[in-house]
Amino acid sequence: MAAVATAPSETIVTGSDRAARLFEAGGRTLEDLVLERWDELIASGRAECPVCGGRLHAAGGCNGCGSELS
Repeated sequence: MAAVATAPSETIVTGSDRAARLFEAGGRTLEDLVLERWDELIASGRAECPVCGGRLHAAGGCNGCGSELS
């Protein structure tokens, strides 16, 4: 097996390339969503499931997908 060392290429992001990004930083994070749901569970004992949108209960997890916050 042979290997060739090359100089790393530079990537320049232009204005049109910025629009093609899949993720733009600065929005709501997964952590924000989970903490909101956690607060809802503490306050009322139920919240919307962040995974499937079903009903998430403090005891027993989600009725729809079975996920739990812990």
